Amino acid sequence: MHREEMSEVRLNVGKQHHVVVIGAGFAGLSAACSLAKEGFKVTVLDKQPEVGGRCRVWEKDGFKFDMGPSWYWMPDVFDEFFARFGKKTSDYYRLRRLDPPYRLFMENGRPLDIPDRVQALEDLFESTQPGCRGQFRKFMAQAEYKYKVAMGDYVRRPSLALSEFIDVRMLREVMRLDMLSSQSSHVKGFFKHPDLVKIMEWPVLFLGGAPSSVPAMYSMMNYASVVLGTHYPDGGMVQVPLAMRRVAEELGVEFKLGERFNVDRICCEGGKATGVEAKGES
Repeated sequence: MHREEMSEVRLNVGKQHHVVVIGAGFAGLSAACSLAKEGFKVTVLDKQPEVGGRCRVWEKDGFKFDMGPSWYWMPDVFDEFFARFGKKTSDYYRLRRLDPPYRLFMENGRPLDIPDRVQALEDLFESTQPGCRGQFRKFMAQAEYKYKVAMGDYVRRPSLALSEFIDVRMLREVMRLDMLSSQSSHVKGFFKHPDLVKIMEWPVLFLGGAPSSVPAMYSMMNYASVVLGTHYPDGGMVQVPLAMRRVAEELGVEFKLGERFNVDRICCEGGKATGVEAKGES
C-alpha cells in the first residue's frame, strides 16, 4: 500500500508540515497552491491521469471535446486567484469573450441568440416587452449590488455555522439582497413576457436548483453573465486547471496522478488524520 504522511493543518510557517490533498480538481488545486504559499509541503493525489477533476478533455478521431464546464464566467475570480501568487491569467492562457455567448431555446424550440453587450440586451428586452427598459436597468443595478456585496464578503465565509451570517450588516441587508424571495418571483416582479422571464431565470440553474427554489440573491449571476461576459480560453477549458497546476508546481507542490494513487482510506490516530492509503505502492 502507498502511504503519505499527513499532519493536522496548522498555519505554522516556521515548521514545515506535510499535507496531502485528495483530488486535483479546481478546489484541490486551489487548496494546494494556498497551502504551499503558506510554507507547507504539499502532495496532491488523484486517480485520474491529469488534473482538472470534471474539467477534462475527451479526444476522438482527431477532435477534442470539453468535459464538465462549457464556458468561463466570473473572470474576476480567476484573476484574483492568480494575483495571489504574483501572476496574471494572461501568463497562462488567452481568453476570448464570446459574442453571442450562447443560444437559448424558447417555446416550441425557437432559438434565440443572447447578445453579449448590456445595451444590446437592453434593446432586446425593450423590443420584446415595450416599456420595460427602466425595469431592465433597475434589475441589473440590483444584480450588480448583490454581486459586489456577495463576492466581497459572504461567499468568502467558510460556512461552518449559521452564526457566521448573523451580523448587523446581514440583518440590515436581508431585504436588499432578496434572501427571502425566490429568483423566479424576483424576475417576474420585473418582467412579464415569458421569453424575458426565462432569459433572467436560467443562469441560476448552474447552482443546481430551480429558479423557484434558489434565493433571489443569486440574480447576481445575471450580472456575471451580462456585464462580466462569457469567455472561453484558447485550447479549451482544460487550460484553466493546467495553469493552476503550473502555479502549484512553481510553489513546490508534488503531483501523483493515475489509478495507483486512488485513495482508499484516510488513516487516523487519536482523532487526527495521519496519512492516506492508496492502491499503488511508492
